Amino acid sequence: MSDAKTTDSDLAPEDRRSAQRVAVEMFVREHDGDRMWVHPATNLSASGLFIESHSYSQRSAIDREHMVLEFELPELEAPIQVRGEVVAMRRVNGYAHGLAVAFVDLSNAQHDAIAAFVAQRLEDGDDEGPTDEAAPTSD
Repeated sequence: MSDAKTTDSDLAPEDRRSAQRVAVEMFVREHDGDRMWVHPATNLSASGLFIESHSYSQRSAIDREHMVLEFELPELEAPIQVRGEVVAMRRVNGYAHGLAVAFVDLSNAQHDAIAAFVAQRLEDGDDEGPTDEAAPTSD
């Protein structure tokens, strides 16, 4: 299988909009040099995810060009590491910021693994997740 990179902008708008998402309860590690933060994620799609962050002000989150994120999925031996771009944010529970993060350089293999994970979770009856906490699609 090819290790070519897929970016959210490579997808046609209708493909981003139709990306299936699923509600998740998982943690995502954000790496910045020798620093690391751990954020809870509330939903995931093959094009991005939604995380809660207590580490950022609204301005600092939007001003960041990219975030380096890492998370595990069952069935995969290695964690998924990807660059992400904050494309939207909103307050969560009045005190944290929710960040919609679009994946920037996901390999085809990673994209397929996430899409399969999401599809299986939905098939198993898991919730799609709230649209106001959606992994980025596109307007």
